Amino acid sequence: MEMIYAFIFASFATMAFAVLFQAPKKIVLIDGVIGAIGWVVFIYLRHELGYTSFVSNFTATISLALASELSSRIFKEPVTVFVIPGIVPLVPGLGIYQGMFAIINNDYNNGTSILLTAMTDSVAIAIGVMLVSSLFRVIKVRRFMLQYHRSKRQMEMKVKGKK
Repeated sequence: MEMIYAFIFASFATMAFAVLFQAPKKIVLIDGVIGAIGWVVFIYLRHELGYTSFVSNFTATISLALASELSSRIFKEPVTVFVIPGIVPLVPGLGIYQGMFAIINNDYNNGTSILLTAMTDSVAIAIGVMLVSSLFRVIKVRRFMLQYHRSKRQMEMKVKGKK
């Protein structure tokens, strides 16, 4: 039941940020599903399986970045319209707040520890998005090169046929 609530609230939060970022209305619901998928993966890995926050964030980001890349191709929209609202539930805002609050209250060790955890979570999110984006870019370039060489051969065959 906890996973269902997590899915619902994460989708509402993601849809709210999609509206805030002026995403096209036809994809706001898809944004909500993508953000909810990432959040549920994070919750499952972190709380049910006991993985570290870094691994959980990284895996959740990969799952939502994959869903974003695929949705981008299906709905013919830029991938950022899906990724940016989708990562909102994963952003370690509470950790940054708690770390700064601890430092302001002269609890330097605890505050630094919390901020470092928040920083590594942010790095996990950035690496996950960059990894999937790079993978799809390589696939796109490879497909382009294959089409280029195929059309080049066809042109050579036409030129040889005219001689």
